[in-house]
Amino acid sequence: MPMRSVPVSEGIHWVGAVDWNLRDFHGYETPRGTTYNAYLVQGTDKTALVDTVKLPFVPELLSRVSTLVAPADIDLIVVNHVEPDHNGGLRAAMDAMPNARVVASSSGARGVAEYHDGLEVDVVGADDVIDLGGRTLRFMPAPMVHWPDSMFTWVQESKTLLPNDAFGQHMASSQRFAEEVGLDLALEELDIYYANILMPLGSQVAKAVERVAAAGWEPSVIAPSHGVIWRGESLAAALDAYARLTAGETREKIVVVFSTMWGATRLLADAVADGVAAEGVEVGVYDLAESTLAHVTHQLLDARALLVGSPTLHHGMLYRVAGYLQYISGLKPKDKIGGSFGSFGWSSGATQQIVERLEQIGFELPFEPYAQKFKPTAEELEAAREWGAQFARAVRDM
Repeated sequence: MPMRSVPVSEGIHWVGAVDWNLRDFHGYETPRGTTYNAYLVQGTDKTALVDTVKLPFVPELLSRVSTLVAPADIDLIVVNHVEPDHNGGLRAAMDAMPNARVVASSSGARGVAEYHDGLEVDVVGADDVIDLGGRTLRFMPAPMVHWPDSMFTWVQESKTLLPNDAFGQHMASSQRFAEEVGLDLALEELDIYYANILMPLGSQVAKAVERVAAAGWEPSVIAPSHGVIWRGESLAAALDAYARLTAGETREKIVVVFSTMWGATRLLADAVADGVAAEGVEVGVYDLAESTLAHVTHQLLDARALLVGSPTLHHGMLYRVAGYLQYISGLKPKDKIGGSFGSFGWSSGATQQIVERLEQIGFELPFEPYAQKFKPTAEELEAAREWGAQFARAVRDM
């Protein structure tokens, strides 16, 4: 029995796949899984498939398509993005759709060729219009949202924007719309996705959204390629969220992350956080052995400071701390201050290593690191509280 397709807007159906068990997306933990959304757009004359799916999920895609049209009768495949979670199944989809013309952005066409052994596809750009018969497709190259090849597809008559990874979330669900899963959950997952994938690309994302408005595209539906679809009140909420996110808005908030060997650095982390809270500034404390990197980075998104703690092992920081700093280095957090603290035994070095890494990433470090030998005394814990408090006061002044 074919799998269910879902109406999205007039002439458009969701025909994608649900990956219930995905738990890691190149280092970004995904405890709720994800979806690979593809959309069938039907005109009176032709039918288009916008985006495909990850290769193992092509049978699911074809099953959903077959509830609406024979796959062999599809006339057009649009590749909005060449990353394998969308483009990996292209060849297999094409085998089932032998008469379909394939289009992509100019960079996307090069990417398709590189991924698929020289496969040639047609290039479309901002001036191109494809008429399916009463339903037209327009295209907007959106480089670095979030790869150079990224492209938005617009279905004018249905007022539906298909922006691939923009407005996406990693969340598996049997429901297809934000209001069905709950707006608060959908917006939280939107934020988490932005923090862990799009954070370094805020200006490019903002410009792409501005270009959509400048083109006169006024969507009633935004249907991304991961997660749930936005419409009605949820659409307005998603647009407001993206305005906030791309503006890089922060608040009086400090994130404390640490790893520990024998508990001394944990004691320091708690004391530092207590000093922050005593100044009336919000603080969160995250043990990197227990907290996922994606969750910590979500908390960092709107924070003004990151304080990083590690004991010294072999003259350096623990691997979990080094790994987290490497994780956020590519995300390039902006306009934040940082600090380093930790304990040491027979040799020191971790706090200075953290300082150097934070500076490389782009954090401003207004205060010297706080380091303490062996288990902290009551006096040393009080000094750690004051060290945290000075960061709280600096955050209030930002």
